[in-house]
Amino acid sequence: MNYEALFIEALRKSGVLLGVGDDAVLLQDSSHLPRIQSPKYKHLQGFSSKEFARVLDRHRELLIATDGFCEHIHFKREWLRLDEIAHKAMLVNLSDILAMNATPKYALLSITLPALHPKEITQIALALAKVAKEYGIKLIGGDTMKGQNLAFHITMLGVPNGRILKRKGLRAGDLVYCTGRVGQSLYALSCLLKGGEIARSKRFARFISPCLRGEFIRHIAPFARVGLDVSDGVLAELHTLSALNHLRFSHIAKSRIPAYRSGEEYELLFAIAARDKHRLLRLAKKTRTPLEFIAKASRTGKLPRARIWH
Repeated sequence: MNYEALFIEALRKSGVLLGVGDDAVLLQDSSHLPRIQSPKYKHLQGFSSKEFARVLDRHRELLIATDGFCEHIHFKREWLRLDEIAHKAMLVNLSDILAMNATPKYALLSITLPALHPKEITQIALALAKVAKEYGIKLIGGDTMKGQNLAFHITMLGVPNGRILKRKGLRAGDLVYCTGRVGQSLYALSCLLKGGEIARSKRFARFISPCLRGEFIRHIAPFARVGLDVSDGVLAELHTLSALNHLRFSHIAKSRIPAYRSGEEYELLFAIAARDKHRLLRLAKKTRTPLEFIAKASRTGKLPRARIWH
């Protein structure tokens, strides 16, 4: 069975392909080339560099993020349905782009497919396409391989929505918050590792499908000092901010430390100046975004040990 042809055909029918014809995307001035009329081969037309140039000319900056989502490292196939795995693979790759206050535009997808039924391959392709459509992303290239384990490696290209949220810029006295309430991912993982099963309930919802906070990020980007998504756990991200900004943290709730070690939450960890606290709370209420105060940036203090997940 030609897995690659089956997978690409399913994506083609979904309408999210743009210029996919080989393992690399071709940037070319295609204005002088004859247009392909057949719907079946429309995706082979080529990705016009003029379109790409218009995007760059308008925004002047391009953000690129890449991440992997691999069986036996990030998930086990028996934990989730195949469409849920593919859906989550796209979301976790979107998280980095959104956390920087950017809009995703294009994606390169490399996928390893184990021995699966054709319907299962189509199921994966359609789940990826569903997220791509929801966020207006075009798949512009990639690779498809056969292997023992299911694995996704996705590169996202995005453009800024305004001010980019970076990891440097934190100041002593700044207040650190996190969207949502982290800990659900660790709860679900602990349950699964003990032989339990995923329940389609609120307790497992964030593990199945992370909640990305794009709208909220756009609102706070003009005044937030720093921002990053929580992929390795709140404590791990605090250690990153500490190293980059040469600061420590205080006022961390000891009772929440186990939850702060929970990885793959994909909430937004960010900091603001203390004077912007009421402005932040008003925006959180307006966007119905739950917030948790995490810590205060300081010159002194000791961070609890983070957990290294993978």
